[in-house]
Amino acid sequence: MPRWFVHNWELKVLAVVVAAVVWFFVVSADRSQIGFAAPVEYVGLEGSRVLLGTPRETVDVQLEAARWAAARLTAATVRVRIDVSRLDEGEHVVPVSTEQVDAPPGVQVLRVWPSTIRVVLASAAVKAVRVVPQVRGTPAADHAVGRVAVEPQIVEVKGPRTTIEERTTVDTAPVDVTGVRHTVTQSVGLLLPDSVYPTTQRTVQVTVEIRVEDSMRVRQPAGAR
Repeated sequence: MPRWFVHNWELKVLAVVVAAVVWFFVVSADRSQIGFAAPVEYVGLEGSRVLLGTPRETVDVQLEAARWAAARLTAATVRVRIDVSRLDEGEHVVPVSTEQVDAPPGVQVLRVWPSTIRVVLASAAVKAVRVVPQVRGTPAADHAVGRVAVEPQIVEVKGPRTTIEERTTVDTAPVDVTGVRHTVTQSVGLLLPDSVYPTTQRTVQVTVEIRVEDSMRVRQPAGAR
């Protein structure tokens, strides 16, 4: 080992320690507290249960973040995960703690409010239903709505068993053809009851044929009766 490395080694170690302490205080001083509305993600619903009503979508969290980490605070990087996999059907009051908050490096979770949230679970069913396209409005003068098609024609939905079992169809969001002179194709969502959601297809494609009314008439020769 070189002599210069061990010469005055006590002073060298002390210098390293002092530098580390100074760095710690500089970094700690360059921190700020931030209030953030973090989205709530309910995990454990992959099986035969579903959330009823309107579950809480966000909770307020107080964070302390270094300046370089504060820019990373978004709804995609900070979220609260509520595990409902072990809960039975019915109403529950679930505690929420800082340990359930996912945050990026350099961010410390100080507080969460509220400290509890209410969830209601019900037995779920999955069913294939027929999609019924909806059209709104009147085309331009001398034009009319022709064939209306939707793709896919069948979608799979999941929801409370009592709601799903008797349902055979689902409507689309309306396609507006007010004043239109040509065929319209739009990607639209589905109009679903509360606590019912599509398992795969969240939007469908609706095509509304707009035809000129004169083209559907048979013109008679002049003077014909």
